[in-house]
Amino acid sequence: MADAFPQAPAWAVLVTALAAVAALVNHTRFHRAGAGSTWSRRYFDPGMPREFRNLGFAQRPAGITLAMWTLVLAYGWIPAQDVLDVVVALLIVASLVPLAITVKRLYRPPQKAKPAWLVEEEAGQAR
Repeated sequence: MADAFPQAPAWAVLVTALAAVAALVNHTRFHRAGAGSTWSRRYFDPGMPREFRNLGFAQRPAGITLAMWTLVLAYGWIPAQDVLDVVVALLIVASLVPLAITVKRLYRPPQKAKPAWLVEEEAGQAR
């Protein structure tokens, strides 16, 4: 029986996994940052493109998407099984949800996603 999916190169699995970890670590760094951080300077820089200013809000869903894609890429290394084929197909479709959230947050981040330091700094600048 032939494999259902071709094997992804090992480097692709590794790069995707490392990018997922980096995105999730950056999400934590963004929420723990303070008013004088690079994240803050980038967010309040009017010359910076909106996508870069809002990058901190998209880190978690981007990391989740990349983690799901890592699993999909790694699946090619497992011998084909009908049940796992369906699970991987569902995983591919399910990964579109955090991907859509990532894109949305790059352009219009929700208020609830803002860390406390950012809410305080915005209130201070509004005065």
